[in-house]
Amino acid sequence: MSERRVTIRDVAAAAGVSVTTVSHALNGKGSVDPATRERVIAAAGDLGYRASRAARALRSGRTGVIAMLLPAPDTLDAEREMLSLDYYMQLAMAAAGAAFERHHPLLLTPPLKTVAELRELGVDGGILCDPGRADPRLALFEELGLPVVTIERDLGRPEHRWYVRGDNEANTHELLDHLADAGATRVAMLAAESDWAWSAESEQAYRAWCASRGQEPIVEVTGLHQLEASAYESGGRLLDRPQRPDAIFALAESYATGVVRAARDRGLEVPRDLLVASGIDSQQTREATPPITTIDLLPQDQGAAAARLLVERLEGAEPAAPVVVPAALRIRASTQP
Repeated sequence: MSERRVTIRDVAAAAGVSVTTVSHALNGKGSVDPATRERVIAAAGDLGYRASRAARALRSGRTGVIAMLLPAPDTLDAEREMLSLDYYMQLAMAAAGAAFERHHPLLLTPPLKTVAELRELGVDGGILCDPGRADPRLALFEELGLPVVTIERDLGRPEHRWYVRGDNEANTHELLDHLADAGATRVAMLAAESDWAWSAESEQAYRAWCASRGQEPIVEVTGLHQLEASAYESGGRLLDRPQRPDAIFALAESYATGVVRAARDRGLEVPRDLLVASGIDSQQTREATPPITTIDLLPQDQGAAAARLLVERLEGAEPAAPVVVPAALRIRASTQP
């Protein structure tokens, strides 16, 4: 048989005060003698009392629930693909863990397009992953007066400082320097067809790196849906050039495996004939043949940082923002000829 839930009446009886006094003492309302307040708090702690979330919501108009939104896909298949990616699942798990530590539930939402849809969720704030330029979902939160934190910045909202990001420029330069040190002289980039900051900043950093070394940029753009199949086609176009690259920086996590497959179908061996690296780490890149060198964006740190930043805002604090999360370069066999 499960234990009976401790109620506010139990706390009142233990502290020798009224239910109203307990409510005021625990919620910081009314005029309660400091000694009485301490006695009530001690009694609540001894009994293991926790206020009902529903009751708190009725009193305060707040639920404590945090919404988490993944990039907005345009088809059901694309939505399922986003949900299957290691990066976003690690973000979500880490954000949930950090939110739970502060007693905030986290809700992974369906795609949201209207204020009414957001209002019906009854959330107090949101975490938005990889917003597009001037992402309309940020406007939904703003219209309801709800705080929102993004993972990567919105390039169309330079005034919005509440975001967590990787140092995309430095991460890209570190990976490209590694490819050059491994002997690559014609490094190409398989870029993502998106207006996300992570994608745009990484491509900009690649072009700057090429300029600093006197190399003509070699860029092929591919889609964010059917990632590996799209990369197979785009990577093949890179490899079919009269002067093919000797290294490919494939930005998204499934791009690199598509490139490796395209290389094999052309009789090229990785890493003997072609170095391949990815801009995101995943189980797919770790278990590939050969294992693929990546930029590990540490999504577990990014997700936790975003949740903590939002919770501090919900609690009325003014935390330092934006937050930059360092990445780690994972060097594997695909770039060790």
